[in-house]
Amino acid sequence: RRGRRAAPCGPDAWTAALLAQPPRAGVPDPLPPDAGGLEHALDMLAVPAAERPELLATLPDPVRTPVRWEALVRCHQTLFGAGRPPDAADWPTAPAALGAAGRWFYVHLFLLALPRALEEQHRREVPDAVVRDTFADVGAKVVSYRRGHGTGGFDRQTWICRHFRGTLHRLGRLQFERAVYDSAVWGAGGAPDGGPAEGEAVLDVHIPGDGPLSPALCDASFAAARPFMARHHPGGRYAFAACHSWLLDRTLADGLAPGANILAFQRRFTPHGDRPAADDDVLEFVFGTPPGTADPAVLPRANSLQRTLLDRLDGGGHWHLGRGWTPLP
Repeated sequence: RRGRRAAPCGPDAWTAALLAQPPRAGVPDPLPPDAGGLEHALDMLAVPAAERPELLATLPDPVRTPVRWEALVRCHQTLFGAGRPPDAADWPTAPAALGAAGRWFYVHLFLLALPRALEEQHRREVPDAVVRDTFADVGAKVVSYRRGHGTGGFDRQTWICRHFRGTLHRLGRLQFERAVYDSAVWGAGGAPDGGPAEGEAVLDVHIPGDGPLSPALCDASFAAARPFMARHHPGGRYAFAACHSWLLDRTLADGLAPGANILAFQRRFTPHGDRPAADDDVLEFVFGTPPGTADPAVLPRANSLQRTLLDRLDGGGHWHLGRGWTPLP
């Protein structure tokens, strides 16, 4: 749910994949911003100051790096054009051979896309605080990349598309994304009794990893969701929220205290659908390790959550993605 990483490809194949995106009519090309505009955009995206020199030094330019600039333009048009947003197959992760220019390419894209995205936020009269909190997720993913790889960069391009297309907003502790209930996606045999109907509009709930998941903070976010959508996305009726996360794995109760925030969050949702394995999600979200790179033997066990997660993996068990729905207040 966080924008799965695509496998890197060679430089020529990566460039060809981006240039293969068809031009979209009616989407103006991005303009290279001035220095002041760049700093404002970096502040809006909450990119850490220590990462900015390398990021700015590799920014594409229509004269100096015309091929990379054209690839950025095609991505910009795909981002804002009609139709579905890109997925990992459309926007592959840049190959290591491109170095910093590749690692920062998708932040370059979002930097230059920010003015257009802000126009839509302002048109809908989204409060400035919500706009800042929502777009700061770019910086959060930059921090996660540094933690996992030991160098600057970004690889959550398909996840952040939601923010720039205006389908996701952060409302306090939680993020809410406009979606529809699809039983096939849920791995379910049909719509749940008492829950959302097939094809009904729902709000997918996402949990940023930057603070406690306290019941009071979550209460405030859930209470804000329907009024916010009614005000800024009129025409839709959202009676239910949905969540797809390893945090809904009910067997977490085996290792956590009964009053743990995670368990209180779980109890909000009625379980529904399949439960695919999610070990990589757990290791990445809690320990910052990229998929396929973790050695549980050397990971920290500083709290009950870390110990619970690693003890099961040590014993040959697995963690699973939980799915659930809840009525919105």
